[in-house]
Amino acid sequence: MNKKFFYSTALVLFFSVSNAQVKTFDLSDFKLPYLRYERLDLNFGLNSQNQFNSWKDTTNFDFSRTDINSRFNTGGIYSLYLNTPEQQSSYTIYTDIQSRPFNRSESVYNDESSEISSFSRMNFLISGSSRNRFYNRHQWFIEMGPKIDLGYNLNNFKTIEKDPAGNTTYERILKENNPQLNAGIEIGGGYGRIENVTDAQMALFILKDLLKENRLEKDPTHQEIYKLAELISRKRTQRFFDNRHRVIAQIGAIDSLLTSMGLVNQSDAIYFTTIYDNWIYANNPQRKSGFRISGGPKLDFSTSILNESIKITDSPLPDSEFKERYSYIDYGFWIRAIEEKPLNHFWQRTFSVNLIYTLSKNTRKVQEFPEEQREQNNLELTLFGGYRYFPNTRSSFSIGVQAGWRKNDMERYFYPVDFDYEDEDLIYERIFAVPNVNGYYYISPRLRLNFNGSVSYNLHKTDNFMFITPPIQNGFSYVTNNRFNIFFNAGLTYALF
Repeated sequence: MNKKFFYSTALVLFFSVSNAQVKTFDLSDFKLPYLRYERLDLNFGLNSQNQFNSWKDTTNFDFSRTDINSRFNTGGIYSLYLNTPEQQSSYTIYTDIQSRPFNRSESVYNDESSEISSFSRMNFLISGSSRNRFYNRHQWFIEMGPKIDLGYNLNNFKTIEKDPAGNTTYERILKENNPQLNAGIEIGGGYGRIENVTDAQMALFILKDLLKENRLEKDPTHQEIYKLAELISRKRTQRFFDNRHRVIAQIGAIDSLLTSMGLVNQSDAIYFTTIYDNWIYANNPQRKSGFRISGGPKLDFSTSILNESIKITDSPLPDSEFKERYSYIDYGFWIRAIEEKPLNHFWQRTFSVNLIYTLSKNTRKVQEFPEEQREQNNLELTLFGGYRYFPNTRSSFSIGVQAGWRKNDMERYFYPVDFDYEDEDLIYERIFAVPNVNGYYYISPRLRLNFNGSVSYNLHKTDNFMFITPPIQNGFSYVTNNRFNIFFNAGLTYALF
């Protein structure tokens, strides 16, 4: 009895100490000197928003409306992350194709007339961006962030009105095509560094699971955990032509290190399956640690062309065409601060502050009319705070709040270029708060279920009704707006590598 009690007590003490050692490993202390991380994801999404409304007034006037609004999108994201003592860089190429069919039917029961509207939109987008920070030995850095977007929109609107007998009395077809170009760059400097600690988190997941399976022979030291994390970083980014050889080499390297450090002395199916299950999801819980603040000048440019044609069936009016060219250039400065803090092995905290000021010059040319312009000042402050939970390598859940304030001081109208008008500027202000949730679950190593949702409140205020859409047409006195929105979205992501 005494021997059994002694062995049981010793076993409990060993695993308690071992677990305590793993628990006390601070993710914030992990520094990865070299890392190259590459990824290509394919995205598929589908959502639908349907509304059914009916009204009846005191004169028995009945009116109903049905809206069916859907969207399907597909695309891909290629990302590359480089980390060295002298450099942190990220590169992203994004493509997206969206299809948005919309149908609306309206009926007036007292005279049995109806109106049917259909709308379809196709959006094509390809964009590229990068963020580069070059460090000295004391965590001061120079930062550059260029970006460019190319887009093309195709829109089709069709409206049909029918009399009580079901005959078409009016048909209108509107077609639009809209190419767009956006480019910009931010240049600046700052202090601080945020490290990627995902591989240290992966080492902890492996050791904890081996501990649950009673496969650890001794208590891993913090130095041994650090060595395992460094090995994961090296092997995770190693390229192989044959993926089977890659997995064999990676799992074999982890086994060799654990054996050489005396953490394990026997291997079986459960041991290797435990390591493999953790390894194939190694890139999923992206963890970061550190603080960074930076700022500097910025420049953005955008241009777009809207071509529009309208055709009305059985109308004495000829078909009409419309063309508008719009562009803007703005310049100013930005200040950004962010803190990423691993609270423990499962919880992550993020705080960020973003301040942007720009002076914009907008120009437009409609048909053959003279070119017009308008200038405005923009000041925006955005705050974010949130927490993310990582229960395992397969899943993650986060909750946060984004809030901000924006003010625009702009000229009231577009004026012809080369004309100097003395006119009172108008003010537009927006205050918003957006609680949000998002998360993911890996169905397989390459297939991920994503979801996100938000509840938002916006207060808009302006001294010009044109900048807030009124509830009814010609609502000229409408200068404030309280808006409450609920949003939810789910989709699948497939990673090619």
